[in-house]
Amino acid sequence: MTRVGPSLRLLPALLLGACAPPGEGVIALEGATLIDGAGGAPIEDAIILVRNGKIEAVARVNEIAVPRGAQVMLVVGKTIIPGLIDAHAHVERWAAPRYLAWGVTTVRDLHNHADTAIALRQDFNLGTELGPRVFTAGAMIDAAPATYPDADAVTTTSEARRAVGRRALSGADHVKAYTRLTPQFLTALVDEARSLRMPVAAHLGKVDALTAARAGVTSIEHLSGVVQAASRDGAAVMRAHERFLPGWTAEETAWGSLDSAAGARTARALARAGVTIVPTLVLHEMLSRLDDARLLERPAMRDVPRAATGVRDVRGLLRRAGWTATHLQAFRRARARQDQFVREFRRAGGAVAAGSDAANQLLVPGASLHDELALLVRAGFTPIEAITAATRRGAQLLRADSLGMVARGRVADLVVLNSNPARNIGATRDIAWVMVRGRIVRPDSVRAAWAQ
Repeated sequence: MTRVGPSLRLLPALLLGACAPPGEGVIALEGATLIDGAGGAPIEDAIILVRNGKIEAVARVNEIAVPRGAQVMLVVGKTIIPGLIDAHAHVERWAAPRYLAWGVTTVRDLHNHADTAIALRQDFNLGTELGPRVFTAGAMIDAAPATYPDADAVTTTSEARRAVGRRALSGADHVKAYTRLTPQFLTALVDEARSLRMPVAAHLGKVDALTAARAGVTSIEHLSGVVQAASRDGAAVMRAHERFLPGWTAEETAWGSLDSAAGARTARALARAGVTIVPTLVLHEMLSRLDDARLLERPAMRDVPRAATGVRDVRGLLRRAGWTATHLQAFRRARARQDQFVREFRRAGGAVAAGSDAANQLLVPGASLHDELALLVRAGFTPIEAITAATRRGAQLLRADSLGMVARGRVADLVVLNSNPARNIGATRDIAWVMVRGRIVRPDSVRAAWAQ
């Protein structure tokens, strides 16, 4: 019997490997207009090569060769943007496919019960369930008595530090500070988080925005603390935050009488401090229109299952808050000043990330981020700036270098649109399909699955 040497036994396998097309496993998206998330002008006739869930190359058609054996998808007439990032949400399991159907491939979760939040993140990030990539804060940290029963209530600065440490041990990605924290508590919390390299998101009440920014918070949510910093009545607003809903009422109402020059000065000072603003204009807009019954019947509400009662609980919120028509009129007057502040902050070079606060009243997971984009444009952003707020700026806030842009080496999270949002921001809603981690997701198929 002739004995075959090891090198000869390997030869057939090596030959088979040599015969494998170099483009096997590659998806080539060819011919679309590309808005890459960097903030520049759209790129016409783009080609994007995706391999193993990552972007391998980005160029113009004919500038690079498509590898032999690649799956070529002609997307001429379409526009591609990065997967959208909702920088302020409260993730629920039912909402996961809704985010993907609306092109939201990453979500920054800013309050959930700690165990629930970590379990959701693990299931979605590992692909056990179809859903967006999740970064979570777990449960928020508040001063006792906490506004919400599932928050972590602290009574001393030492407890605030230990609460941050518990989040680090549980694997949370960042820390959420809430309205009842005083400057003393917030400073201790931020100091501990800095030592653990954890970003801090702050929904302020008893601390003004400038104090929080200078203390080192990473982001200010909902424009909170701005009127406390810019208004002569700031101290009164902080006192009102002894209770949550009266504090919210006072703060939202105070925007309507905010001096525009004082607001602009505060915007410039916050921009210099380097804090990111997540304005959630859609939240302010929905609060100002709680008396508009048509909002409960708008098409996006079809995505909300009947069991998700919180999204529809408008009457309950009005009853708990005691808001009357007079309050809602004051909230509507506030909207112009809020838009002006965001515009001034962006003009001063401040970083704005787009968030929705879904799934709260009238805020539909996924769909409400598109409402936020439209409101940013109404506030004075260009469509490209609004898209950047929901892509690259969100990724920077998350410290996630692999997200937020369509560029070589980044994760293949993309949204293929039927028309160009640089001309009309409403085009972000007209989604042909979504790619998440290199996997193609068809919105119609996703919706059909959750309708069953």
